[in-house]
Amino acid sequence: MKLNFLLVFLIVITYNPLFAQQSVVTGKVTDVDNLPLSGVNIIIVGTSSGTQTGMNGTYSIQVEPGEILRFSYIGFIA
Repeated sequence: MKLNFLLVFLIVITYNPLFAQQSVVTGKVTDVDNLPLSGVNIIIVGTSSGTQTGMNGTYSIQVEPGEILRFSYIGFIA
């Protein structure tokens, strides 16, 4: 019984990285004077998934390879 459990456990550990393709992207959004911008919306294009920058302008979001991030902020023209 322990051997079967160990075998299944090893198979799950071995194949798990093959299915986990997401990466975490982190960064900081600043203005031209290098001051942090809080409340910037970051959306994965083509989805409803996204996040927002914190008070210090930093963000973190999980993305899959090839996905594109769109940044938007009321009051700024890019």
